[in-house]
Amino acid sequence: MTSLDATFAYADPQLSTRARGLGDGAQRVLMALMVIVLLEMLLLPNPLLTQFTGYAEAGGGNPLLKIHFYSYTLFLALAYVAASMGLVRFTAEQVVVRPGVVQFAVVIMACTMITILRHGIGGVAYMVDTLLAAPLAVMLAFSLDEERRRKLTSFIVYFVTFNAAIGVVERLARVHFIFTDLDKFEYFRATALLGHPLENAFVTSSAMFLALAMPWSAWKKALILSICMAGILAFGARSSFVMTIVLSLVAAIYVGARSLLRGDMRLSTLVAAPWIATLALAAGAVLTLGTVLGERIVKLAKFDESAQVRVDSFKIFNYLNWDKILNGIDFAERNFLIDTYKDVNIIENCWIAIILMIGGILFVVFALSLLGFLRSIGRGRGAIAAFAILNFLLVASTSNSISTKTPSLAIFAVALVGIPFVTRRRRVEEEGEPLRYTAPLRDGVWS
Repeated sequence: MTSLDATFAYADPQLSTRARGLGDGAQRVLMALMVIVLLEMLLLPNPLLTQFTGYAEAGGGNPLLKIHFYSYTLFLALAYVAASMGLVRFTAEQVVVRPGVVQFAVVIMACTMITILRHGIGGVAYMVDTLLAAPLAVMLAFSLDEERRRKLTSFIVYFVTFNAAIGVVERLARVHFIFTDLDKFEYFRATALLGHPLENAFVTSSAMFLALAMPWSAWKKALILSICMAGILAFGARSSFVMTIVLSLVAAIYVGARSLLRGDMRLSTLVAAPWIATLALAAGAVLTLGTVLGERIVKLAKFDESAQVRVDSFKIFNYLNWDKILNGIDFAERNFLIDTYKDVNIIENCWIAIILMIGGILFVVFALSLLGFLRSIGRGRGAIAAFAILNFLLVASTSNSISTKTPSLAIFAVALVGIPFVTRRRRVEEEGEPLRYTAPLRDGVWS
């Protein structure tokens, strides 16, 4: 072990939890709190609260009353961990071991304070629920041992798969089980447990790539992928469907080619790969073209009004001067522009919506910190995790997704934390079996 390894050895997740300052009993409590957080995210989506209570409706009001329950539970869990480990030690560990996560949290808090000073308290609940919740949840997840993190990821993937299955049943039965007020679509679209079809498809698409990176059997992964893909069809999300298919093909080609060039691919896998690919494409074609699940995607496989709205979102910059583009505008002015100029009906691009909120200057800082945040989590977890991050960002770009109150970023980040690290291997010049080794420094410090 080198001196550098020894300096940061405490960052290795294989070390005992007690040595890291959080005992087994405290981990059990934290695990229970994290499960509660995920249940609040997944079972109490904002559309459900809005439908029955008006809780998450846009507009004025006290932001403390608009912040979601899961954010308050995260604050409670964070206070518990800080009290168990000691505030100074917990903060120092986060700064040293996971600087990308801490940096993103600091950037979000800074953007929130600057936005309040510029435009008032409007949007504070969004900043907390959608953006700040993600780094807080990741800090807490990293305080758990590796086995518990993996259980959280498994729980998320299983729930999303179950949610996709509900969507398939809804589409086949043409009945919304929960969100009965969302029957305004031209073609029936499932809403399942998360509400809006695009939100369902967004979360489902992200979970598919994470399932591929889990240490599960090929049959289990195939079942999960099949249900999730059928769910995306049931939700009628064209962009999510296309992005997921394209990136899945690119990921399969990249991972397969790399394994083949490195000599890691078994002969049986090489022989079976063309047959598996043909079977998968045939099954996908049957689901899309031969069942009612793909009805909306097939009939709207063109550049229609919905696609035009996403292009028109950029036109809002035509009505802003450079000062407003760089420093942002408040919600009242944005709504006024949309109501006044009919060529911009809605902002169906999350990045444009965030630019309008915090301004172009802060957006550059925000975007870089977001990339650093995701990279710090995904580093060392293999090519599939990298494709999962890319898929998340691309699918998010096709709607207003993370520019609204949603836990999707936090859910994806927590699930990404539980993806196993990739164990590298190298061959020696002498004859014999290849030696396997694990990078000594993990959690984003060294990989």
